[in-house]
Amino acid sequence: MAERTFTDEQLALVLQASRDFAFEQIAQGMPVLPFACVVKPDGEMGFTRFAEPGTDKTPDEVLALTHSEVAKEAASGGLIAAAIISAVKLDQPDDGMDDAIRIQVEAPGFARHFLAYYSVGDAEGGSIPLQAGRLVPFDADPAIFDG
Repeated sequence: MAERTFTDEQLALVLQASRDFAFEQIAQGMPVLPFACVVKPDGEMGFTRFAEPGTDKTPDEVLALTHSEVAKEAASGGLIAAAIISAVKLDQPDDGMDDAIRIQVEAPGFARHFLAYYSVGDAEGGSIPLQAGRLVPFDADPAIFDG
């Protein structure tokens, strides 16, 4: 079977969907545990996590488990693209943004990390106002599609 390649526009959709899903969770007051956005060979995109809030695992353990499980599925041919999303601790704010998430987007032949900065305000009526900041790309070595 020929390897399916992803266009820049398709990878941008994976990045945007991952960022939006993470920000929706943050706005609902949920903790940011590492999770993945996966794209199957038929083009179906979905989100998955390998631990739920309240887990005994540390965020680093959940991140390692997420990487391992997603890489296994990619190696078996079950994925054509993926993103792994996790919280980042900032040493200093970026343009007034106190928090960030890291989004690692990969497909065969493509790997990038992005920092998506954000800040949250005080809760109003059950939701938390979230202001999105800059999205900064970084070169990355593949960790999911590295075979």
